[in-house]
Amino acid sequence: MFCPLPILLSAREMRQLAPGDRLEVVGDDPTILEDMPVWCKRAGHRLLEMAEEEEGLIRCLVEKGPEKVKPRPE
Repeated sequence: MFCPLPILLSAREMRQLAPGDRLEVVGDDPTILEDMPVWCKRAGHRLLEMAEEEEGLIRCLVEKGPEKVKPRPE
């Protein structure tokens, strides 16, 4: 899969997890090396690990951040 699809699928999976849960993402598109840290920061998640492995695979371990509090309507 090419980016941004791994990021979009990761975001979908993260919605199913509780804060503090972890998601492992494995991809082979090198752009994930740039996209994953940016997405984690913007979404409030913590990128715990990112490693390039043999055969061009890239593994990322992401911890879900706290739920964002929505402002209450007045």
